[in-house]
Amino acid sequence: MLFLSALAIGVITSLQNGTVELTATDSDIASTTTDMGLIETSRVPDSGDFVNVTIQERPSMWDLYLNHCPRWRPINHIFFQVSNVFFLLSFLAPHTPSGLIWLRVALILGCTFSGLWAWSIECYLDAVLWNSAFIIINFVYFAVQFYLMRPIKFHKEIEEVYVALFKPLRVSRRQFRRVLMCMRNVRHLKCHELYAHEKVTKVDSLSLVLSGKLVVSQNQRALHIVFPHHFLDSPEWFGVSTDEFFQVSIMAMEESRVLVWHRDKLKLSIMSDAFLQAVFDHILGRDVVHKLMQVSETMAVSNGHLPNSYEEGEDKPMLIVKKAGDGPGITALLNRQLQGEHAPLLRAPPAPEC
Repeated sequence: MLFLSALAIGVITSLQNGTVELTATDSDIASTTTDMGLIETSRVPDSGDFVNVTIQERPSMWDLYLNHCPRWRPINHIFFQVSNVFFLLSFLAPHTPSGLIWLRVALILGCTFSGLWAWSIECYLDAVLWNSAFIIINFVYFAVQFYLMRPIKFHKEIEEVYVALFKPLRVSRRQFRRVLMCMRNVRHLKCHELYAHEKVTKVDSLSLVLSGKLVVSQNQRALHIVFPHHFLDSPEWFGVSTDEFFQVSIMAMEESRVLVWHRDKLKLSIMSDAFLQAVFDHILGRDVVHKLMQVSETMAVSNGHLPNSYEEGEDKPMLIVKKAGDGPGITALLNRQLQGEHAPLLRAPPAPEC
């Protein structure tokens, strides 16, 4: 039964593919034409009955490949061509921030012209909807990337700090802005105003001089002078907690402005960025070395002292020299640190006449 059923199904399938009924005599010739244009003949046997003759030839895959498009359609509309040109340009976008802008703009224009072609020429609603979705997605990415590439500007004093300290180390403006988000304030100091008092002020900040000059002293003995774009408390950055106190006093020699960071907040912010952490360690380490060299030179002469009271009149000198006859005293040393000024803030004692 199974064999008969399979045989019946095969016969029915063959009849559906193509059946040719032929009525002929001994001399009659039946001919059929296949799909590929080939003619095959068969002679009808000697019988007066009707005979069903089925002729089927399977074309090869190579024939199907060569003849599947016997006639090409005309070239598509100009909208279709322009859209593909923009798609080609999007594939050529370089792997840079500006290249991402190029990529998104080219995709938006390509999808726009493709949608116009589907809408006005072919009237394909699904193609219009798909291209509209692509335009929206690429426009969102374009807007985000364009926002991230916007120029970042700083205040004039902050810009000078960035150019002098951070830009040479290849810190981007976006990274520097992240550092500035940890800023506490910009403190204005008057002449002779104390920024930090020895064993009284806690070490809870990192300070950078924007303008002016400040003198660092210990036990009323001047150690060195801090100039613009130098840190006031760089030695305390390494291994000193915020619960400890300054071991030196810092006083403004003239009107000064100091950029103050929240120390703990800054450390937490750069902790996740190894590059920024290395940059700060480098800048502050270099600043510490510079201060140590100044202090070593100052301690070698060890003649300078601050006045007994910071509230004394401004007409008194900031540093008093014990021995007026010392040529290379603290006054001369600090004047060398102040070189570059038109007039030194500290005048050395006159040399004795011969």
